[in-house]
Amino acid sequence: MLTRSGIIAAVVFFAIVSFPFLYNIVSVDVLSNVAAEPELKIEKQGKCVEETSWMRQNHMKMLFHTREGAVREGIRLVNKSFHGCISCHPDRAEFCDKCHSYVGAKPECWNCHSYPEKGKISHEL
Repeated sequence: MLTRSGIIAAVVFFAIVSFPFLYNIVSVDVLSNVAAEPELKIEKQGKCVEETSWMRQNHMKMLFHTREGAVREGIRLVNKSFHGCISCHPDRAEFCDKCHSYVGAKPECWNCHSYPEKGKISHEL
């Protein structure tokens, strides 16, 4: 049988533990705080190597596959290389970073590779 002091202690404990969650729900309005999908600006109009929906889901698989072919087998395809991507999407902040921030992805590409400055893109391999 619970005593009065045990019940009070349980209620106080529950209030302390649940306070941060309740505070966030009330102050931030979690249910309506949905970020708008980012608008991505494309410099060159035309068709990408794949459809937009496919690229959103699979571009990293394509980049990994292309990298493996280039590094391990020496196969370098201009239309499916990183240089092909940046010829249409030269501004990393307006294209890559905006979308990756939206989905919470933290790609490690830029730990080793540098994104060329806009206007200084070389198409040489």
